[in-house]
Amino acid sequence: MGGINLCSFTFHLHHSEAIPRNLTIFVQENLISTMEVNTVIQEMRELLRLEEETQEKKWFEKDVSLKELRKEGAILHPVKIQNKSFGYTDQPVITVTFHTPGGVNNSFYSQGTPVAVFLPSSNAICNGQLLSISDRKAEVLLYTDDFPDWIDEKNIGIKRLPDNRTFQMMHGVLKRIVKGEDKAIKQLFEYVHGIKKQKELENAELNINVGDHLNEFQVKAVENGMCDSQLQIIHGPPGTGKTTTIVALIQALRKQGLSIVASAPSNAAVDHLAQQLLNSGLKVLRLGNTAKVNKVVWEHTPEGILSDDKYSKKIKRLKIQEAEYRKMAHQYKRSFGKSEREQRKLLFNEVYAIRDQIKNLSSAYLAQFFDAADVILGTPIGLMDKMLLNKKFDVAFLDEAGQCIEPLAWLVLEKGNRAILSGDHLQLPPTVISEEAARKGLSTSVLERAIDAGVQSDLLGIQYRMTPEIAGFSSNYFYEGKLQSHAASVPESMIFYDTAGAGFDEKRQENSRSTSNPEELRIVRENAENWIEKGQSAVFISPYSSQVELAKEELKDIVVSTIDSFQGQEADVIILSLVRSNPEGKIGFLSDYRRMNVALTRAKKKLIVIGDSATLANDKFYKEFVEYVEEIRGYRSVFELNF
Repeated sequence: MGGINLCSFTFHLHHSEAIPRNLTIFVQENLISTMEVNTVIQEMRELLRLEEETQEKKWFEKDVSLKELRKEGAILHPVKIQNKSFGYTDQPVITVTFHTPGGVNNSFYSQGTPVAVFLPSSNAICNGQLLSISDRKAEVLLYTDDFPDWIDEKNIGIKRLPDNRTFQMMHGVLKRIVKGEDKAIKQLFEYVHGIKKQKELENAELNINVGDHLNEFQVKAVENGMCDSQLQIIHGPPGTGKTTTIVALIQALRKQGLSIVASAPSNAAVDHLAQQLLNSGLKVLRLGNTAKVNKVVWEHTPEGILSDDKYSKKIKRLKIQEAEYRKMAHQYKRSFGKSEREQRKLLFNEVYAIRDQIKNLSSAYLAQFFDAADVILGTPIGLMDKMLLNKKFDVAFLDEAGQCIEPLAWLVLEKGNRAILSGDHLQLPPTVISEEAARKGLSTSVLERAIDAGVQSDLLGIQYRMTPEIAGFSSNYFYEGKLQSHAASVPESMIFYDTAGAGFDEKRQENSRSTSNPEELRIVRENAENWIEKGQSAVFISPYSSQVELAKEELKDIVVSTIDSFQGQEADVIILSLVRSNPEGKIGFLSDYRRMNVALTRAKKKLIVIGDSATLANDKFYKEFVEYVEEIRGYRSVFELNF
């Protein structure tokens, strides 16, 4: 505020006869509003700095040995280069293989993770990004013009890095909001934080036919989305057709000629939305990390578009020319004399000149697709494309907004004159590494923030995924009993096997903070074929990583996942192991009820839950859960399986 004394300034405004009273009130309110916005953003940026410092410490610890880091799954080492190539952006890409006994640690590595390829025997390091990763294989895009000379050494490894680029972008958008140059985004920020209240939506006269495939709740959400309100929330609990509703709303908005940008915090969620939009007949352009995109969506990415013969022939010729110059340059080693180094430099200059030609040609080809697309999609970082620089859309959609930390969300929301948030704030919140930053509010999603501020929300109230028995507990506990089930009742579609008194004690692995329960796994192994019918998809899930790692070794014919990794997905049969069983009644990780909401709403046809009621029932949530399964006649003692 530059030292302005607000009380003094307001006094002078009130005592100036030249200024009308309504203008005085307007100026006063805006000064207070600006101060509040500045304070909130300042606090948010402090939490971002705290998170960045925590990530630096966790993923870049210099005093920890390679052996310890490898054991924790914090590094992949050693890795073997299987293939080297250049991606469509003409940056080097390596494909590596490796062996990790317990599988890849998903809390460290996933698609899009910033990483460094390093050589332990020297200080050699090259930053990059994970394009894809599985238990034995990874693809890494390198942030360099060419492959480092040491990349073919035998002892190279890969380690996680803090996401500095993303942090810079989040700080950037928060600074832009503070400056107040874009009034629409500042006003949106005020609505999300309850600094100002948005007017209630008026009933819209919808003249566009949305078809008879939508239910009454979905139609209402589309109608409200057609109103000219600056912020709308579509609250979509599991299985309620949230994506169907969003697609119908986007179709209706496009018929009005409005421009659309859409995003979600994960690549998987972006691809799911892109697929549904394509199925509806809309033209999409999918930006960002597209390594794992299915073939249909891939054809609508820059890489897919440029692979078409119509565009690729000239680019291929240039790439062949570039490769020849690069090969010639590599014949000269840095240890050669001055003339050889000069020759090498000249050859690389030719490589860079051709690379610029390729980039310019690619941009010219892609420009027409930016203009022709009905919807441009990408993760918040994926949308930070130079072609979208300073471009403003009529409407910005953020799906799975309940999993997006707020500063990241503003990268998307600033691109629209209006914003539509969709998701479920009663499922898992965004991942924040710093416990202090999470506790102070950084893990509060933009969706939860807006709902807490009283922004009007359209609940999608009919779920199509689960039987009423499976859906009932979550509907009662999380959704005030408002979640109706479309499917018919199926007795015994939800069963709780109680291990109380069976001696299924939890185990704490050495040098691990996680907990496992081998006896619960034994029960699954011995009874799974009775629970899963032929042709049904089945997944074993647990909140504890040690239990998941153990299950990967023991359950060979069932997909195994943590609850967090399985959010947003579904299967015919879900087997949930709660693990905790101790005399003290400690439940630890299980006290995050939103994680349990995710776990209990993945199954379509059958949900099997295994746990110890003697340990769990000390907690009100689990006491109510046990009472619920008793009420629907889904309670069983594990002794029924043993004998």
